[in-house]
Amino acid sequence: MNRRRTPEEQAESHQPRALRGLQRQRLIDACISALHIHGPSKTTVEKVVAIAQMSPGIVRFYFDSKDALLVASLEFLATEFEEKVLLPITARKDQPVDALKALVDLYLSAEIASTRKVSVWYSFWGEASSRQEYLEICGARDAKFERLVNDLISRVIAAERITTFNTDAIALGLLGVLELLWQGFAFQPESSIDRDQARTRAMAYLSSIFPTAFTEPVVSAHGRLSEAAYTRPQQLSLERAGLFAHSWQFAGLAAELVATGDYLTVDSAYEPILILRTSDGTLQGFKNLCPSRAHVLLVARQGQATTGIHCALHGLHFNANGAALEGGLSLSAVDVLNHQGLVFVRSHSAPKVAPLPALGLSAATLKTLASLRQPVVEVSHTEVLADWKIGVELWLERAAAHSHHSWDQRVKPESGRAGQYLAPNQWLETTASGLVLSQWIPLSTGRSRLTQFHIHLTPQSTPPTPRPPTPEIDIQFAESMQRSLELHLGSALDPKSAPEALLSFHQSIAALSPGGPKDAGDLS
Repeated sequence: MNRRRTPEEQAESHQPRALRGLQRQRLIDACISALHIHGPSKTTVEKVVAIAQMSPGIVRFYFDSKDALLVASLEFLATEFEEKVLLPITARKDQPVDALKALVDLYLSAEIASTRKVSVWYSFWGEASSRQEYLEICGARDAKFERLVNDLISRVIAAERITTFNTDAIALGLLGVLELLWQGFAFQPESSIDRDQARTRAMAYLSSIFPTAFTEPVVSAHGRLSEAAYTRPQQLSLERAGLFAHSWQFAGLAAELVATGDYLTVDSAYEPILILRTSDGTLQGFKNLCPSRAHVLLVARQGQATTGIHCALHGLHFNANGAALEGGLSLSAVDVLNHQGLVFVRSHSAPKVAPLPALGLSAATLKTLASLRQPVVEVSHTEVLADWKIGVELWLERAAAHSHHSWDQRVKPESGRAGQYLAPNQWLETTASGLVLSQWIPLSTGRSRLTQFHIHLTPQSTPPTPRPPTPEIDIQFAESMQRSLELHLGSALDPKSAPEALLSFHQSIAALSPGGPKDAGDLS
């Protein structure tokens, strides 16, 4: 005998089919919310209709029982996952790297992995009375998803020509990472979920296994640096080895090194270096590090080492030529260049890198540098919470705004002082009283030090007044830009409005990364 329909069911049966579909989906959405709040065993029709703001009679029109409504909700989620994750990723399996990136994005998206939806998956799995329904509805889907991930990993391994990797172990690891991230979603409010961080963690797993395939490129197809260039720890290692190990870094004036044993020290951005006036009158450079166990030997910027250099920790002694006095390891030599009276150092020779360009100083300035006997050099240091490259970009943008010259020639900034960029991280200016040479020194990811040498070429009747190391607004700009990049608030640079010099600088950075352009030109 057929059950007599309630007035609500009779009214519902006369609704257009499209509207009935919307009403049914409304009940399923309300049931998902109820499952999220109460779990399967404590979810009731009354709680569902209260959330849906519908009458209990309408529920019976669509579903024979509460269990049918619960099953329909789980089936909806399973179908949604099939249509919005499995099918599109399967269609892209011939490009396994892109497919895995898309899989991570979709799997962790707010549409698929909202707190309420994830909690439904776990509530069915966690309650023994509901576990069989879960297996019947989702078991096949789960197995299909595992096979898809396994297949994509297998394809990446084949493309990378790796013969030692275990496909199943790597695929299982990725599934575990995604599952762990889902669990985190289930136990926190939606407003607290950081999906960008979750994606970064998942991609870090893939990039740690396949660094060439999954490491985010530092340059986009349009030639601009990506956020990764300013925020990825591995990038700094590439820059130190590819740029700073071979670049000439300013250390001081030749006039500061007069007698045997006179020395200068400098943090070259690659390693600490000291320059000595040796017994034969030449300038020699050495690593300012104990060869027994690395630590700085000479701390002061300037001094006298007539009796040699001593390591109090290990009891080692070196003469003014860097040689060990009692056998053992001598200090490691580095390159030194006396360039028009300005002393530069670099850690490693690079035959293919062009020499330091002429500094373009006036004849009067060069004559003064050559005649200096007691030079006054002020050195200031300011730590900045920004990547060193942002500081260089500010220099190049300001220079381009006031000059049409190329990036390695003298320009006329707003201040009226002549300036010259010395790649990769230095800027030389002339002032009314002398020279200012500035360096952006990388310290760590998103952190750098601005070092400035104020070289006084005019007679000083009184000690010079310390000056601010750089306009405060420059530091504010740099730190604000770094913060925006870390929060994914905007791109690093719009190439359409970038000056040619800045794009060339970016090209030199991009050339350091695997797969980057190899025609970046002279980086010294």
